[in-house]
Amino acid sequence: MKNSQFNKRWHSPTNVFMHLDELAVSIGQDKLEKNPRYQKAREARIAAVIAFVLSNFRNLPTYIRLPLDEPPDILLMQPNSGTMDITQVELTTYRSSPELLLDQLIRTKLQQNFPATYILLVHLLTEDGVDYQAINKYLREQDIYFPVWSLREFQSSPDTIAEVVIFNPDLQKIQINVGQEAFEYRNKYKESSGIAFPKRVANIKDVRSESKDDECKIPPWESLES
Repeated sequence: MKNSQFNKRWHSPTNVFMHLDELAVSIGQDKLEKNPRYQKAREARIAAVIAFVLSNFRNLPTYIRLPLDEPPDILLMQPNSGTMDITQVELTTYRSSPELLLDQLIRTKLQQNFPATYILLVHLLTEDGVDYQAINKYLREQDIYFPVWSLREFQSSPDTIAEVVIFNPDLQKIQINVGQEAFEYRNKYKESSGIAFPKRVANIKDVRSESKDDECKIPPWESLES
């Protein structure tokens, strides 16, 4: 039943970055960024940045899980008045290409009828071919209501800086200083900075039930049997 337990474990964004730092020290940052074996770790980093944004929007802690069975690629959970608000994230990537981002999205994603609880998230490896205004205009004209976001990491030293763009209903750009966000998150959500096995509760703080064994040392992209 270890995998079943893994499938219930949720990680805070600060916990994710702690594991990412440990992994980078162990294997080297270059290998973390480029080796296909660590694709899930890179997805966990993307999820952690989006978790910071959602926490700021709703003033609630956010937890992350990478599902064993896709889709979706990422699950985000916010304990809220005794319930768990779940956001599902469909992740796609845009890199240098003769095809514009809008055309890629129309061809591959925007014909799908995602529910409002989904975020279609584009990981931008380039801004070439990205027309933010045109994408916003298309989404409004086509009455596409599920959220479409993008994330671009454009600075890694001395601080990791990312830009999140929300395309609809209104175009909004948000810059995230990961180190600063992690510091503020830990201070604001001291009871929610580790891992959780959520349950229905009356108090948000009670959602966290951190294990005392080795589970706390397992990163979100690995099961107990890894």
